Amino acid sequence: MLAVGVLPLLENIIGNSGSPGAVAALCLNLSSLEQAKPVIGLSEAVPFLIRALNDNVDPTCKSDALIALYHLSSLHSNIPRLVSLNILDALQPLIDDDTWTEKVLAILTNMVNLARDEIVSTHGLVSGLSSALDMNEPNVQEQAAACLLTMCTGNETCIQMVLQEGVIPSLVSVSANGSARGKQKAQKLLLLFREQRHQDPPVVQDSSPQQCEIGVGLVNEEVRSLTKQVSKRKLGRGWSSLWRNKSFLVHQC
Repeated sequence: MLAVGVLPLLENIIGNSGSPGAVAALCLNLSSLEQAKPVIGLSEAVPFLIRALNDNVDPTCKSDALIALYHLSSLHSNIPRLVSLNILDALQPLIDDDTWTEKVLAILTNMVNLARDEIVSTHGLVSGLSSALDMNEPNVQEQAAACLLTMCTGNETCIQMVLQEGVIPSLVSVSANGSARGKQKAQKLLLLFREQRHQDPPVVQDSSPQQCEIGVGLVNEEVRSLTKQVSKRKLGRGWSSLWRNKSFLVHQC
């Protein structure tokens, strides 16, 4: 199909079709091929797929568009164009929707190494990533923790932004009850925040202990206390049926 010129035909269909679902399905199938990813990444299929995320289309079309974009974002050379076409703004409203959170996290995880600054500066994405830690699905927690860890490593500004979202109790919960990889990522994040605290200059604290909160000044005793509390709780272990296909798995990082 690639050899006989299916992509030019696809671009023509995008401009004239009243069936976005069929176009998204074809883009999905083609995007799963490694040799097609760079070609599709330069085509008009990309802005079509991004528009489909927030257009009034049926859920199947939106799901196909997200998975196709996941495939395309796995190729690093496609990421600058995805960013320039405002994919992050299109993903932001979906990250807080339980139906789409998992797929959005997978795309962000593919992009975070090359688009960290853009992700951090997109309103609502850091908050959405932090909120995903509280979902009762271990794979979602794992993806969120992995993405946040990559974002925060070596970036003090990002650390401060994430801490302002109040993620410490959520990370302690994941470190105690998450999947094996989720526990590992959450523990690394907690260690990173603790190391950052030791690098920060001393802060004059309010004289009233009731006003002290867990934040940048992460205290080891508080974390241990939270861990004991969280370890007594049992979180739901229901795995999302939307993400069983192996082609959707996020690369280990």
